[in-house]
Amino acid sequence: MKIRVLGGGLYGSHIGLALIRDGHQVELHESAPSLFMGASGNMPARLHLGFHYPRSKLTRTACQDHYERFMATYGHLTRGVPVNIYAIADKLSLVDFGNYCQSLKDEIEFVRIARPEEFGLKNVEGAILTGERHLVIREARRYFTDMLHGAIRFETPAASHGEAEYDLTIDCTFCARESAGVDRYEPCVSALLRGPTNAAVTIMDGAFPSLYPFDELEGLCSLTSAKLTPLTKECTSYDEARLLLTETSERTLLDRCQAMVEQMAQFYPRVRDYDCIGYMKAIRAMPLSGADARLVDVVRISPKTIRIRASKLDAIFYAEQEVKEAIRCL
Repeated sequence: MKIRVLGGGLYGSHIGLALIRDGHQVELHESAPSLFMGASGNMPARLHLGFHYPRSKLTRTACQDHYERFMATYGHLTRGVPVNIYAIADKLSLVDFGNYCQSLKDEIEFVRIARPEEFGLKNVEGAILTGERHLVIREARRYFTDMLHGAIRFETPAASHGEAEYDLTIDCTFCARESAGVDRYEPCVSALLRGPTNAAVTIMDGAFPSLYPFDELEGLCSLTSAKLTPLTKECTSYDEARLLLTETSERTLLDRCQAMVEQMAQFYPRVRDYDCIGYMKAIRAMPLSGADARLVDVVRISPKTIRIRASKLDAIFYAEQEVKEAIRCL
């Protein structure tokens, strides 16, 4: 089949490569001059095991189901986090420390921290240590650019015209063209900090911050906040979110990043030793879920178009499976 894949992030790159290996004629259309220029390259690329989702067993299970396959396939593009901490805030958390640990019991290995202050933490009810890895964007970009050589059409907007030329279009643009099942679009900013990359600190569960390694070679970490990273949660279209990101001044975005630093300093004062050197911008399409579910969504939006609403990194294999099943049914 002649297949067009729209969007050169992780989902588009992985699915494009998988379909090429199945013998299909694939073109990957990316509007930017290189891969991973959208949400995939501008948000923390944490390979989740479920610690982030105490209120959604479905999401935890989905994260765990494909972890080994992700590591077997793309483990060479990941790095481990030597000191990886999840801590429960002592006030305003949506879950207490006991219930947090109970939700993870018998699912994932972790160690309770007896004295969180020895790890530089304050204002937390409790904390755990666990293993976790993240995708190194620089290496993933290089890998997929090499593997998809000859199939990528850079600076090619994902316009609807030309669709008739292909047997199938797979839209991996994070719902930029179509919004079925999307509750809202969040224009997001993440702070880029220069400092130690051997430790990650995630404060749970609610409107709290997370410090995470981003690029060890460059000495960079990302800092996000459930409260401050989304500029708004009111955008109903991708274009509305993109316009807001475009029109928000650099000063406003930098001030927001500094507010993230101050928020994290309430729990991890060592963050003030990092230098805020800039920010990353992205747009994410969010489902409606009071349980904080983050599941991939693969839907047929026309006889010749399949749209994927991205989720966690390892959900690429679920998306691949669903796409291949749809192809078999054509």
